[in-house]
Amino acid sequence: MPNWEYKIIRTADGGLFSGDTAPMEDVLNSLGSEGWELVETLSDSRGAGAGSGQTALVFKRPVE
Repeated sequence: MPNWEYKIIRTADGGLFSGDTAPMEDVLNSLGSEGWELVETLSDSRGAGAGSGQTALVFKRPVE
């Protein structure tokens, strides 16, 4: 049975798509090349409407 390690990245206020997506694509591509797989996104708007709060991206990869 594989063992996993996890990484959590929080986005800036405004969420994932508050502006240009190219920097986030670069980060995701870099993590993918390191073996990280995105397994979950978690949002926290704190009831203040769209564009508030944060989004956390949860990644996992097998421990070698």
